[in-house]
Amino acid sequence: MPTFSYTARDRAGAQTNGVIAAKDPTEVREVLRNKELFVTTLKEQAGPSAPGAGGLPFKSKKVKLNELVVMSRQMATLVRSGISIVECLHAVGMQTENITLKQAINEIRLDVLTGSTLTDAMRKHSRILNEMYVSLVQAGEAGGVLERTLEIAAVQFDQEAELQEKVKAAFVYPMVVLVASVGVVFFMLVFIVPVFAKVYEQFHATLPPVTLALVLLSSFVLHYWWMVIIASYAGMWGFRRYIRTPAGRLVFDRVMLKLPLLGPLNRKIAVARFTQTFAGATKAGVPILRALAISASTSGNVVIMEAIKKVAGFVKDGATLTVPLEQTGQFPPMVTRMIAAGEQSGNLDTMLEEVTHFYNRDIEYTVNKLTKILEPAMTVVVGGIVLFVLLALYMPIFNLTNVVKSH
Repeated sequence: MPTFSYTARDRAGAQTNGVIAAKDPTEVREVLRNKELFVTTLKEQAGPSAPGAGGLPFKSKKVKLNELVVMSRQMATLVRSGISIVECLHAVGMQTENITLKQAINEIRLDVLTGSTLTDAMRKHSRILNEMYVSLVQAGEAGGVLERTLEIAAVQFDQEAELQEKVKAAFVYPMVVLVASVGVVFFMLVFIVPVFAKVYEQFHATLPPVTLALVLLSSFVLHYWWMVIIASYAGMWGFRRYIRTPAGRLVFDRVMLKLPLLGPLNRKIAVARFTQTFAGATKAGVPILRALAISASTSGNVVIMEAIKKVAGFVKDGATLTVPLEQTGQFPPMVTRMIAAGEQSGNLDTMLEEVTHFYNRDIEYTVNKLTKILEPAMTVVVGGIVLFVLLALYMPIFNLTNVVKSH
C-alpha cells in the first residue's frame, strides 16, 4: 500500500505534517477531511513497491514467531516513548522485511487512521496475529498499559519459538531414521532382491515362505511402483483429512499422549503451552475466563483443550481452578498444587510462570534423554530390518547344494 506525506491545516489555520498509508491520494484527502484537516500539499513517498503492484506477483510469505517478537518489542518501545500508534505502526512497518507482515501492519495502520481501535484492526489479521496476541493488545488498550502487554506478547512468542525448537529436536531424529529405513528397504527391494530372485529361478529352487513373500513384494514394487506411490499419497492424504476432523483429531491426540516414551513428552509440551499462555494473559490483566479460552486454543492438543474448557465451565459457575483441574486427570499434581498456591496467595501469574519455567527445563532434559535412548534403539531397528531381509534372501542358499545335485 502506498505511503503519502502531507501538509494540512485545521479549521484554526494551524499547520500539521504527517505520513499516511492509503490506496490513492483521494483516500488520503478523505481520511484527513474526516479529521477536519485540509490538505495543502500531498506527495507519495518513495519506497518498496506495494505487493502485487507491478514487477513480480505478490507471493505470501509465512510470518515467523521471531519476526513477531521483534515487531512487538519495537512497538512496545515506541509506545513507551509517547509516539502515537499510527506513527509507531509506520515506523515498524518501514523496518519490517517480511512482505506479508509489512502489508498487514500497513493495513492495520490505515484502519486505525480511519477510526478503528488497534484491537479491532489487528483482529482482521488472525492468520498472522493469533487470539492470544489480540487479547493482550485489547487488555493493554483498556488498561492504558499497551507497552506492557506488548512486551508480554513478545515474551510469549519468544518462549513459544524456543518450545517449538525443542519439539523439533525431539522428533527430527526419529523421522530421519524412519525415512532412512524406508529408503534402505526400498533400495534392497528394487536392486538386490531381483538379483537373488533370478538366481533362484534358474535353479528352480523351492523358496521358504519368508523369501517367497519378499520376492513377490520386490516384483510388485518393480512392476507396480506407480501404485505404491499412489497408495502412499492416498494414505497420507486420507490420514491428514481424518485428523482434521474433530473426531479424528481427538483420537490422534489421545494416541499421542499414550505413546511409549513420546507420550509423557507430548503431555509436558501441551501443559507447558497452557501454563505459559495462561501466565501471560493473567499477567496482562485478561479476564480469567478469556485467559482460559486463549490458553486452551494454544495448548496444541485437543484432549488438553477439552479439559481446560471443562475447567472454564466450572470457574464460570463460581468454582476455583484447582479442583476442576484435578478432576480432569490431565494435569500433573505439581501443576494443580502450584495453581492452588497461586490462587490462595493472589500470585497466580507468578506461580504459572514458575510452572512454565520448570516444564521448559524438564522438556529440554527429556528431549536430551530421549535422543540418547532413541539413537541406539533406532540403529537396532534399522539393523534388524536389514538383517531380516538378508536372512530371507540367504536362507535358500543353504539348500542350494541339494537343489543342484537333484538336477
